[in-house]
Amino acid sequence: MTVGCFHCARRFDDARRSTVCPHRPLLSRVDMERKDAAIRLLGRTVRFAHQPEGPDRRIDSIGWSGMVTVAGMAGEFAPHLFVVQEN
Repeated sequence: MTVGCFHCARRFDDARRSTVCPHRPLLSRVDMERKDAAIRLLGRTVRFAHQPEGPDRRIDSIGWSGMVTVAGMAGEFAPHLFVVQEN
């Protein structure tokens, strides 16, 4: 939501900025884009992009910086490594 700062009157989107002046981003642009990509994967069946015939996977969680965990696998992965499987 676009709001105005009570101290400096600067307008900002509080979904992507701290509500404390001077409104520094919550995450870097790269991390925010990664997190947005990860959120788009939630609730969908995915596969690793380099394994077109590989097994279907499910995203378990999204970390603060947008890295995802996958059901049945250890570690975190970048969301750009996956493609959504159309049913």
